[in-house]
Amino acid sequence: MTFTHMPKREIPEIKQIKVDDVRHYETPDGTFISITSLLKNYTPDGILSWRESVGDDVADHVMRTATTRGNKVHKLIENCLSNKPETDLVGNHGVLAAGLFQLMIPALDKIDQIRVLEKAIYSKRLRLAGTVDCIAEYDGKLSIIDFKTASRKRDEINENYLVQATFYSIAWEERTGEKIDQIVILTVTEDGALDVHKDDPSLYVKKLEEMIEEYKTGKIGDQ
Repeated sequence: MTFTHMPKREIPEIKQIKVDDVRHYETPDGTFISITSLLKNYTPDGILSWRESVGDDVADHVMRTATTRGNKVHKLIENCLSNKPETDLVGNHGVLAAGLFQLMIPALDKIDQIRVLEKAIYSKRLRLAGTVDCIAEYDGKLSIIDFKTASRKRDEINENYLVQATFYSIAWEERTGEKIDQIVILTVTEDGALDVHKDDPSLYVKKLEEMIEEYKTGKIGDQ
């Protein structure tokens, strides 16, 4: 596979920092909290219940393992989309990561006209920042593309994924003037599934703005 990359846009470089041990980004327009830090305040009830049932030690171990798995697969995907494919996938990344990457290939085949990979962007209006996996055309539509790994296929997608991608769509349009057509969440699982979830970012703007307002007013967690 060979992927086409569009000419680079003039997008300001921003720096990731910690403020009171919370991830932020320094931007030309101020210091903004990261979208992932914001969303940590909105962990789905199912995950909270699972953590309570298994205990923090087990939950932390599972989460660390999942993060390691995800990082390895992300690196393989990034190299592939950058036209730097690796030959010894198993030797470099292990059997699991190599297998999950192979599951992702049919979806990667639908990616074209890549704008950015692993790019930090921000919104002055929302006062948020974050690092997007990929902005490119997917099936001919300009998309925020997010790559996920999981132990098994879920019946429902985590709404936070869609809110996060919606932020990226707003930030990208603000920085470049280019409107995003869709969100694409690509998930490969250890039980051998590839799930492609397409969505409309306009459906999650209100939810994102509500979360930001709760954060600004200190009402996070209030019911």
